[in-house]
Amino acid sequence: MSRATCALCHYPLKTCVCEAVSNIDCQTKIYVMQHPSEVKAAKNTIRLAQLCLPNLTVFVGEESDSFKEIQSLPAENTFLLYPDDNAVEVEKLDLENSQKINLIILDGTWKKAYKLKMKNPWLLKFKTLSFANLPENQYIIRKAKRADSLSSLEAIAYTIEVLENADTQPLYNVLNKMMGSFIKH
Repeated sequence: MSRATCALCHYPLKTCVCEAVSNIDCQTKIYVMQHPSEVKAAKNTIRLAQLCLPNLTVFVGEESDSFKEIQSLPAENTFLLYPDDNAVEVEKLDLENSQKINLIILDGTWKKAYKLKMKNPWLLKFKTLSFANLPENQYIIRKAKRADSLSSLEAIAYTIEVLENADTQPLYNVLNKMMGSFIKH
């Protein structure tokens, strides 16, 4: 017999995070390329981010066919959030005329995110975006091997905070609620 789950957050009823959910009004459009192995992961932070960010769309897959809508985004205002030597630092991004940004996130372990990047060479048409000042990792229930690791939710929160000077505390509230439930149960 399967556990009853919340219709909104899709967590088991005893670990429902809905009481911590509130929307963030932001202009940035967020497109998530999610590795298939992340979809049903209990600690999937993109699922949490979706609860707070109406401008977030998730595409699941590995191959180009899964991401057709993202491929047609305009290169002049679309960025891939990914650390590399040529990345523009989000803190130094000069936005001409405050144009709306499209942000592409690769969601998966570092190895799977890299695999998504390599299997989708069309991503090269977009500038990469990274952080000059990496915020402290608050996602304590998953230990990443890299020092520069943040959960996808934390990376999105920091980017929106910097780009739009938006209050992203609702993202951290829902993350903390989920982590508290995991630790408790």
